Amino acid sequence: MLERTGVFLTLLAAILIGVGAGQALALEGDEVSFAVLSDPHYYHKSLGTEGAAFEAYLAQDRKLLRESEAILDAAIEALLREKKVKFVLVPGDLTKDGERLNHFLFALKMKKLYRAGIPVFVVPGNHDINNPHAVRFDGDREIRVPNVSPELFRFIYRSLGYGQALFRDRSSLSYVAEPVKGIWLIAMDTCRYDTNEIDGKPATGGRFRPETLEWVLKKIAQGKRLGKQMIGMMHHGVLEHYAGQSRLFPEYVIENWGQVSRQLAAAGLSVVFTGHYHANDVTEMRFEGGSQLFDVETGSLVTWPNPYRIATLTQSGSLKLKTRYVEEIDYDTGDQEFPEYAEDFLTEGLTGIAYFMLTNPPYHLTPGEPAATYAGQLAEAFKAHYAGDERPTPPTLMVIQNYLSQNQDPIKKLVGQYLGTLWTDLTPQDNTVTIETGAARQAGGTLK
Repeated sequence: MLERTGVFLTLLAAILIGVGAGQALALEGDEVSFAVLSDPHYYHKSLGTEGAAFEAYLAQDRKLLRESEAILDAAIEALLREKKVKFVLVPGDLTKDGERLNHFLFALKMKKLYRAGIPVFVVPGNHDINNPHAVRFDGDREIRVPNVSPELFRFIYRSLGYGQALFRDRSSLSYVAEPVKGIWLIAMDTCRYDTNEIDGKPATGGRFRPETLEWVLKKIAQGKRLGKQMIGMMHHGVLEHYAGQSRLFPEYVIENWGQVSRQLAAAGLSVVFTGHYHANDVTEMRFEGGSQLFDVETGSLVTWPNPYRIATLTQSGSLKLKTRYVEEIDYDTGDQEFPEYAEDFLTEGLTGIAYFMLTNPPYHLTPGEPAATYAGQLAEAFKAHYAGDERPTPPTLMVIQNYLSQNQDPIKKLVGQYLGTLWTDLTPQDNTVTIETGAARQAGGTLK
């Protein structure tokens, strides 16, 4: 019965999504506003939300999957109330693990924005394509369900970017679109999905294929010559969001990020919207010759504090960023308000993951103290980074300094290093900030 229901919903979604190539919107005035929501990890309840296997999945990958549909619905309704939003960007991880049913239903839900005159543009994330972890849960079992190929991904999202593309890369799912006349969106596919099935797991890290990077750089140069303002979108981070991120968590920053970021900036791209790490963070890099690049990472819809962004780009190249939050959903959260419910869920999960990490190889701490204390402190540091605009309290700073001074206790010193880097917020601010991209000055373009 479950399989028949899934097939029916998939076929229904395919019929309803439609094609709709669309045209670039004409803009009156000197600015345009758009929204960014990232890593929605949409998951339909028909694939199972109870049992040991589902709980085991949540224990090692702390996302609000049961609530993902309600969270997405709330975000869509909020965007429909944003009168100035002209289009929406979604930089990847559209689904839990690339389940075909979830892709079709996610696209169908986003079509609600499209039908309201708000086009949506997507790129794939590391969870979305050729994922062998596409499963449904049945008690203590995980049962494979159909996933999607790159070709099917492009078909499903033909009305959410690919059908509106001015240019498409033959070597990847990258494309260029013009959501508003005068603005080019450089949508970049940085995912490694070619060997997922062979490897038996999805590749978390990202990279540019050489031919794709060459194509992207040529399109940026072309846009610059034509006087277009340009914004980029990709799933993986193109810059570090805290010192040492590429060493501590290399799979969350693009391969060869230092060289790639320099090349993108030199070609004329000043801002890239990213996701992947589930943190709401903005970072910047300035290069010799005056070029610069901002990486605007948007936190996950299914991870506290459940943010999305409203961005406003002006003719002068200023980009104003404001963060909004999903604060109420149509889902029973007991006697808690949704923000408190979501935060408690994340705190419990992060603490458990950190405790497991510390009490197993390579750290081998004895269960109990001090592992429990370290785990709680690490959880709070990760939460602060997820929320953005990290501000450690004096007691937290004292703990970090104390741990870093422990030359005779390598584990304590290591925890101090983690805490110190996570609590250090790189410039600029993360949640409400205006950045000068220089896009209009470089291109000499206007929004028309």
